[in-house]
Amino acid sequence: MILFQNARLIDPASGRDEIGDLRVRDGVIDALGGSLAAHTDEMVTDLAGAVLAPALIDLRCQADPASSGQSGLEVTARAAAAGGFGTLVLAPDAGLSAPERFAAIDNAALTSPVRLLPTGLLVDEDDEMGEIGLMLRAGAVLLGDGGRPIMDTRLARRALSYASTFDAWTSLRAEEPALARNSCAHESDLSMRLGLPARPGAGERIAVERAVALAELTGARLLLDRISTADGLAAVTAARSKGLEIAATAPVTHLVFNEVDAGGYDTRYRLEPPLRSEADRDALIHAIGRQDIAAIVSDHRACTGEAKAHPFPEAAPGAATLEAVLPALCAMAADDRIDLIDALRAVTCGPADILGLPQGRLEPGAPADLVAFHPDTPTVYGRNGRVCTAPSAFENRRLAGKVLITLVNGAIINQPTG
Repeated sequence: MILFQNARLIDPASGRDEIGDLRVRDGVIDALGGSLAAHTDEMVTDLAGAVLAPALIDLRCQADPASSGQSGLEVTARAAAAGGFGTLVLAPDAGLSAPERFAAIDNAALTSPVRLLPTGLLVDEDDEMGEIGLMLRAGAVLLGDGGRPIMDTRLARRALSYASTFDAWTSLRAEEPALARNSCAHESDLSMRLGLPARPGAGERIAVERAVALAELTGARLLLDRISTADGLAAVTAARSKGLEIAATAPVTHLVFNEVDAGGYDTRYRLEPPLRSEADRDALIHAIGRQDIAAIVSDHRACTGEAKAHPFPEAAPGAATLEAVLPALCAMAADDRIDLIDALRAVTCGPADILGLPQGRLEPGAPADLVAFHPDTPTVYGRNGRVCTAPSAFENRRLAGKVLITLVNGAIINQPTG
C-alpha cells in the first residue's frame, strides 16, 4: 500500500482540486479525501502540496514494434513513463490492419511500464478494408486511417458503416488530400515569403465536413484526428451541435507553437499537420477550455537526425514529444492561457471517456494510474537529458513542471532522482 499525504488532488472528471490524501491498495485507489490515517504496513509519501492527478492518456503515439532504437516500443514506453503517461494508444501507421500484426504490441505490453493499446487500420496500404471485427476482438481500442485520408468515398463509407456495427470509434485525419499534397507549411503571407509549398486551412474544414457527412450517413462514432485550424474547429463545433457522436483531438505542438516558429527553416518544426497561424493556435486553446477538443495528443514521432537533415520541405515530419506534454501544459497554465484542470482533462478523463477506459480519474476503485508533479517548477526542455533523444520541436524551450512519480496499477514506473 502507498499513502500520498498533503497532495493537491486534481481530478478533472469530478472537478476536484483540493489538498488531501490518497491511498493506493492492490493496484487501485482505495480512498481519498481529507486526512487519512497511515497504516503500519504502507509506504507514506508526503507530497507537500505537489499535484497528484490521474496519469496521462495519449490517443496518438507512433512507435515501431520492429525497432529497438529511438522509435521502438521500449524507448517510447520509458519516455511515456518519464512524462507522466500511464496509457499510450499506438497509431496504426505500422500497417496494423489484421489481428495477427498485433502480436508484437501484445508481447511488448507484457514488460512495458505503461499500458500499450493498439489502433487498427481501417483501410490497408492496398486500399482494402482491414479485418475490423477481428482487430477489435484482438484488442484494438480504435480504428483509424493511419493519418492517410481515405480518398475513395465509397470505401470510406463502407469502412465506417462496418465499424459502426461494432460501436467502434473511428479516427479520421481532417485533411483534404489534394490541397495538402506536396505541401509542408500553412498557406499564409509568411509561407509565401519563405517560398514554402503550403496548404490552406480551409482544407481541414472541407475534410471535417466530408467526414461528418459520412458519419451522419453511417451512424459511425467519429474521432477527428489532430484538428489544427480555427476553420476545422468551427466545422467540428457545428457538427457537434447536431447531436452526432463526434469528438476531436489537437496536437500539443499546435497549442504551443505557430507558423512563425518554423520560419527559420528549422526542421524540428516540420510537422504534420504543419504549424498554423497564431489565430488558429489561440482558437485551439480556447476550445480545450470549452471541451470542444476532447483530447490533447502527443503525436509523438521519433525521427532520426538523418531524416531531419534535409531542406525543410523534404525533411521527415514529426517530433519527439512524450516528455514535453505535461511541462507544455503546465507552462500554458502558468502563463494563464488555460486552467490547469482543463488542460489535464484533455489528457486524462477526456480520452478515457472516449474509449470507455476505467483509468483517467481519481475515485475509489479506479486503477491507480497516477502522476505526481510540481506544476510551477521552471525547466528548459532537454537540458537535464531525455529518455527519447530524437529531434524535438520543444528542444531548449522554456517550460514548467517537474514529474515526481508515475504509477500504473499502483506500481511505481518512474521516480526521477534529484
